[in-house]
Amino acid sequence: MGAVGSLLDELEKRRARLVSVIESLDSSKGGRMIFAFLSERARDEAKDIALRVQTGLDEHRIIGRAPGGRPPYGVMHLGDGKVGPNPDEYPTARRIAEALLRGEASTRIAHVLTADGATTRTGRHWSANAISRMAQSPLWAGLVPHRERHTDEYGNPIDKWGWKADPLIGADGHPVHCGTGVVSLGERYAIRAQFASRTVRGIKGSHGAKQPGKMLTGIMLCPHCKVGLVSGGESYRCRTRMEGGAAACAGVRTKAGRVDEAVSGVWVARVSAMEHDDPVLHEIARRWLEYQDPERGARRREVSAALDDAERRSSELDDAYYVHGRMKPARYEQLSAALNDQISAMRAELAELHRQTDLGPLLDGELLAEMFDGATLVDKRMLLRCALNSVTLKPSKGQGDKTPIHDRLVFDWVETPTQGLTAAA
Repeated sequence: MGAVGSLLDELEKRRARLVSVIESLDSSKGGRMIFAFLSERARDEAKDIALRVQTGLDEHRIIGRAPGGRPPYGVMHLGDGKVGPNPDEYPTARRIAEALLRGEASTRIAHVLTADGATTRTGRHWSANAISRMAQSPLWAGLVPHRERHTDEYGNPIDKWGWKADPLIGADGHPVHCGTGVVSLGERYAIRAQFASRTVRGIKGSHGAKQPGKMLTGIMLCPHCKVGLVSGGESYRCRTRMEGGAAACAGVRTKAGRVDEAVSGVWVARVSAMEHDDPVLHEIARRWLEYQDPERGARRREVSAALDDAERRSSELDDAYYVHGRMKPARYEQLSAALNDQISAMRAELAELHRQTDLGPLLDGELLAEMFDGATLVDKRMLLRCALNSVTLKPSKGQGDKTPIHDRLVFDWVETPTQGLTAAA
């Protein structure tokens, strides 16, 4: 209202006026108050229109209609809210997807594409950020993206919305599909797991994380400063000694090959000797399965979130009927029955996802050793962390010390599931 008054004052200074022919209003003849009132009403109507449009779009998304706007590279709108592969872009997009599934870094993929003369949709060269944004878009897997409402500095919701890299979850707890993308749902989970393994979350968002070069980096500790040893060529070396010199820490150093072999053998022997009902053994199996099948782990998290939301809506429905009396009995029975069916189905699926498979290979020393030897460096570190908090390397007695490496290792094993989770974090 104040802005309208300032505008009318400015017009009056310039000997101008605001006239509405249809409403027979003239700002120079006492119509200022009416103009101000109409402007406020117009602003309210604009907000109402925006809300009705957003509500309509949300209804379309929940039934599997893609939002407007430009889809990611390799995907195109087919009409009627559906998406499908773009025939001109799909070969390059699929090439990127297969490279990501092989574990290649986005930067390397971008360099290869640029060297081959491939460009983005706008004609620019490929970059790691462009590949990351494209691959994490739900539309790249034919899924409806989730829209999140922004908040102000006080945490209050505002009339501004943004897209997240997560898909919209339907009432049944499953991601909502809107067509066919470049990758399948399972491939999307695997690609996102690859990205997650290479990034860490900081105060201002996620950034790249330096990958450990050896199996025991950060797990094996210096006996003097209790800081994790780091990779130094073919050896493990004390980080404090490397950074601060002998005055900071006396430090220790040992060949990586022999200590890796020794720790692996001790870990296999300990795990294969565990009882079948040992919670640490089940934690190892759960994490191993999640690494091997990221879709299963992601699906479990999605069902858990959807179950929590359904239980919250059920509680609100009960309050609306029993406490506030804002609903007729027939309508309450209908909604309550539908919610209870959803909750029962999601609980059954969650129980199935939590059920462990055969632990036999983990209890067989030879099979466990073969599985451990064939695992990647990342998987080996994950498996070690499930049962081992840390291992401390005792200092040698001097140059040429012949003490067996096993006698210089002090193991701190996980004894409870809680300790295991803490150590792994």
